[in-house]
Amino acid sequence: MAIRRRYKRIGLVLGGGAARGWAHIGAIRALHEAGIKPDIVAGTSIGALVGAVYANGDLDWLEEWVTRLTWQSVVRLLDLRLSGGLLGGKKVIQVFANRFNGCAIGELQMPFAAVATELDSGRETWLQDGGVVDAVRASIAIPGLFTPVLREGVWLVDGGLSNPVPVSAARGMRADCVIAVDLNNDILNGRDFGGAVVDLPPLPTEELVEAETSGPLTLDPDAPPPVLATPEPPMLLRRNGKPFPGWLQPSSEEYSRDVRVPPAPSARVPSMLTSIAQSIDIMQVRITRSRLAGEPADILIQPRLGGMGIFDFHRAEPAIAEGRAAVEAMLPAIRACLGTD
Repeated sequence: MAIRRRYKRIGLVLGGGAARGWAHIGAIRALHEAGIKPDIVAGTSIGALVGAVYANGDLDWLEEWVTRLTWQSVVRLLDLRLSGGLLGGKKVIQVFANRFNGCAIGELQMPFAAVATELDSGRETWLQDGGVVDAVRASIAIPGLFTPVLREGVWLVDGGLSNPVPVSAARGMRADCVIAVDLNNDILNGRDFGGAVVDLPPLPTEELVEAETSGPLTLDPDAPPPVLATPEPPMLLRRNGKPFPGWLQPSSEEYSRDVRVPPAPSARVPSMLTSIAQSIDIMQVRITRSRLAGEPADILIQPRLGGMGIFDFHRAEPAIAEGRAAVEAMLPAIRACLGTD
């Protein structure tokens, strides 16, 4: 459907959220299918990575790559180290470095900015020149997890510390209509949000365990409900055949839960990785709320990703589906804002 442009420059803002960022792929797909093509893109953290790939015209390649990821391949891509951060990130970045092949930001097919944070001063910085890969690597450098990046004598870390959904960056790039995607709206176990409870259909991956019967199947109203078969995650092994440490092994719950539904609070002591991940989630939600209150987008898209952890990079397909669904739900508002023929 053609769009009668009321605005000269439409800006797409892609927020941070680690593995939840694969939802950006679905959101962009849905916008394009509705005839809405942004003129500029700005992103923070995983939003910067997806935004850079999109601005380079490589969204098809990215979707194909992420949908092939497994938990095992994700763990092997996250190279462990003891200095600067728990994860080096070199293997992941090398995948994208090979794709961009030294491309500079100015050579992308559309204006692009990656948001990072100066580690010493806490200042927000918009990276709009230099190498694409260097800018993205700085924007995704989550403190404590990925090593900081030295750029022009300044150590840079994740842009989510200062601006998780960088509407201001898009405005600074002269976007007069901003469509923003916030990935962190419902990730705090649902306990901090007063919205209505929505019944969701079961995941397509759930399979009912069939009972053995000697005759035709009948429905017994007093019988217990059928049991859902939960797939057991594989044991992750190092190349030498020994298992990875327990905190890197996925649990059955993590392996099969619905990406739309936050997990219930647990009485078990959180693991180190869980504590770090949930602390990052809290920070992201609080900063996002504060920034969006003062710098609102014209259209705010919020996929339901409360059941997806920041390291669930292997769960791209349901995340992409949620990104698409969130845009489709907002299409009436988007069309009312932009105007349609």
